[in-house]
This record gives sequence, C-alpha cells and structure tokens, in this order.
Amino acid sequence: MTKLLLAKFLILAVFWVNSPVFAQDDITAQEIIQNVQSAYKDISDAKASFTQTIKFNKSKAQTSSGTLYIKKESKYRIETSNQTIVTDGSTSWSYTPSKKQVVIDYYKETGNTFSPNKYLFQYPENFYSDLTGTEKISGKDVYVLSLKPRESGYVKSAKLWVGKDDWIIKKIYILTDESSSTYSVKNIQTNTGVSNSKFTFTPPEGTEVIDMR
Repeated sequence: MTKLLLAKFLILAVFWVNSPVFAQDDITAQEIIQNVQSAYKDISDAKASFTQTIKFNKSKAQTSSGTLYIKKESKYRIETSNQTIVTDGSTSWSYTPSKKQVVIDYYKETGNTFSPNKYLFQYPENFYSDLTGTEKISGKDVYVLSLKPRESGYVKSAKLWVGKDDWIIKKIYILTDESSSTYSVKNIQTNTGVSNSKFTFTPPEGTEVIDMR
C-alpha cells in the first residue's frame, strides 16, 4: 500500500485537483485549480525531493524521504533508502534492497494506478473541494484546499497546500480506511530534460528477479 500511496502522491505533489467554487482572498477554488492545471501543461518532466509520513490504523507513524522523477506520459521513478519503484509506462520494477529482490510486472491502468493524465484531468472530477484558508510553508504563502470524494472509494478525504507564487502543490494529506498519510515536496526542478534512462531499471548483480509478466 505504501507503493500505491507514493505513486499517487507524485502526481498530486507536482500538480492537481478540480472542484466547485469557494471564494476567498479574491480567488476561488476553481481558479486555483485552473492555475495548477495550467502550470502542469507546461511541464514535460520534473524532479523533487519528498518526505512522507504514513500511519496505518493502530500502528506508529512511519516517516521516510527520497527523490522522485516524473515524465509524460506515465513515467516515474521513486527512490528511497528502502525501495526503488520505476515505470516506463509499459513495464514496472519494484526493487527492495534489504531483500535483494526486484518484482517486474506490466504497468497496469487500474482505479488505483498512478497516471499523470488521469490524476490531472480525470481523477479531479471525482472530488469536491473547498478553499478553507491560507497558511505558510517555509515562509511562503499557500492556499489550503479540503477535498471530499463525490462517490465512496479508496480515498476518504484529502487536503492540499498550493503555493500562491507558483501554483505547485507543496503538501498533501490523504485519509483512507487503512491509513493517514502526509507528503511534502521541496526542491522541485521542472523541464530539466530528465533522461529516459531514469525510467528503466537494471537489477544489481545477485538480485532475485520475480517476473510477473
């Protein structure tokens, strides 16, 4: 489940959302969303560092950090000390160093699959959102959006913190039946020409390969 939440966060963290109007500070939730989506349209690839804190029901919170890369279409790479997750849009690799094991499978489009286009332009339609206020993150002003699903599903509710100056999502909170998760991103670099080689994976020598294809 951590893999799924991480993958979802990538696209949400760099851009996202759609909703009805709620006015505050002379701007509406809809206008914020449109600005976020407009920013995404001009981005072909991105790199950022992130921190995630996940608390599963009746367990202690787990915090980890790492680096993420994304590229249109449906390409991403997530690197943490515990795991590396990679997809080139057709094949996915999930490598766990502690187990010296990599699982290879086809990249599958399902209701819970990470996909930039889906999460920016389809997934947002399934949520209502309200502009609930403003806060500061690292000294910068951000808008706070509260999200509720139009229909029952995996995500029960969420909150987004969107930068006023660049329309990039700085932080997200996601609540599901199984867990609550908080993600923060920083050092975002866009359109740097991330190589396609980042979105393939060659297992280190001695790695157990589990090929599910």
